[in-house]
Amino acid sequence: MSPFKRRTVLLSAAALAATPVLAACNSGGGTDGKDQLEDLDPNVNREGMPIVTEPITLTMMTRRSPNTAEDWNTVASMKTMQEQSNISVDWGYVPWVGYDEKRNLALASGDYPEVFYRMGFTTVDLAKYGEQGTFLRLNDAIDEFMPNLSAILNENPDVRSGLTFPDGNIYSLPSVHDPNFESLVMQQKLWVRKEWLDQVDMEPPTTLDEFEAYLEAIKQADPAGGGKTIPYTTSSDVLWIDVLRSAFGLGNRGNAAGQLDADESGGVRFWPAAEPYRDLLVYLNRLYTKGLVQQDIFTTEAASFNNLGKQGLVGAAGMQSPTASFTKDPGDDYVALLPLKKTSSDPVPDWVLVGSPLVGLGQWVSTDKNEHFVESCRWMDYWYGDEGSRLFFMGTEGESYEKTGDGEYEFTDLITDNPEGLTVDEALRPFVNYMGGGYPGIVRQAYFKGTENSKQSREGTAVVAPYRIEETWPGFTFTADEANELSSITVDMKKLVDESRAKFITGEMSVETDWDGYLSQFESIGLPRYLEIQQAAHDRFQG
Repeated sequence: MSPFKRRTVLLSAAALAATPVLAACNSGGGTDGKDQLEDLDPNVNREGMPIVTEPITLTMMTRRSPNTAEDWNTVASMKTMQEQSNISVDWGYVPWVGYDEKRNLALASGDYPEVFYRMGFTTVDLAKYGEQGTFLRLNDAIDEFMPNLSAILNENPDVRSGLTFPDGNIYSLPSVHDPNFESLVMQQKLWVRKEWLDQVDMEPPTTLDEFEAYLEAIKQADPAGGGKTIPYTTSSDVLWIDVLRSAFGLGNRGNAAGQLDADESGGVRFWPAAEPYRDLLVYLNRLYTKGLVQQDIFTTEAASFNNLGKQGLVGAAGMQSPTASFTKDPGDDYVALLPLKKTSSDPVPDWVLVGSPLVGLGQWVSTDKNEHFVESCRWMDYWYGDEGSRLFFMGTEGESYEKTGDGEYEFTDLITDNPEGLTVDEALRPFVNYMGGGYPGIVRQAYFKGTENSKQSREGTAVVAPYRIEETWPGFTFTADEANELSSITVDMKKLVDESRAKFITGEMSVETDWDGYLSQFESIGLPRYLEIQQAAHDRFQG
């Protein structure tokens, strides 16, 4: 199975017929609620609503974002689902911070619920508890009782492949981003301020040298006045770097692959140990040494960044939408750049900041204590459908949203122009509970109205979209033994990358004299074994 290609997201009927059915691949560990699948409770309806004739209650453990209502059973979308499905939910909230400790204690003690919801299990957790049988395998339930999710997996076979563990089983349900929702899968861009370009008589930069020249010009012109101009910054210590990676071909399999990408032969590469990364560090060090980058960039915070932008001090930045971060004035004055070329003679490079459709694996898990396995699977499948997605993100028609004359769905004034002066998220709190993220389901452009779907975000995405990479990798899945081995190596590798990056850029370490020593530390940590495991996982993903 080839990695996800944007031009082949929707398969023909003939191709779908040829797609392997992974539900037959239950050769590994784990159980699947077999008794409930084969001897269906007469209270359960196979399709449509209600899901059950007589009401039942599901028990869950749920990570609740503080940005959502305290009691989700009072939220309009959840009340509607309860009424139409006949299923109540005992949510079992745990705090947003420290949720993983609560989750792990529950599993260790054996006192855990029927379902874990929005609890963010890692591939290590899923492999371990799936193989043990604590987490039920979902292959057959997906095929028999989850038509909405099945359709998504058939349309996007790499999502199915990315969910499937080496034993052939699926142990969790994911967050899925519709790959056709381009401003969602390509959220971050490089933006420059148009008025300041005009002041220094320059066109939008198209190369690394032109970008550097623009930063130097506005530093000298100081359009903010009083020496307050900040040529280049962003809201995190890495985003300002990431939006420049395309020029160096780093991260060429997208965001979800992390610091893995493909080398020239198509094999798995750890790009912070690759020669093009060295070249990127040289460029970043030059920008930093010249004072073209905010000097405390490695300790910056989003709130501080937003405040600088609102004051009109920022010349260039990596972000989703300047109007969202800096407000309309001066946010409207920024334009997104094409992927920067290394030199003027080079072609425009592929844009690498592209997300995988498979965003998070471990957001919904059924345990071996689930006495309502089929019912819970049908409940979750509703949210993967069109009607469920609209309810989940927009709330109730006639109250929080309405259908316009041209067939679009828009929030009502109660949400966008409420008399209390609430933000959109605050006004939505009585209607939906998606805020905070980490939810299983599918995000479609028609119903998701966040920053990623704003006019400016869409316009900025349109600039880089023609250069979007053809293939993306999700995070790979591993056996329990592989995952445990990787976790110990990864901690040390991440620490080395993070600490060395800042030192190379600020000049505390020199690429000329310290690069070989940097590489040798990876060898000592276990990079060869790390790549061996990742390559095996990649090969399984490809099928």
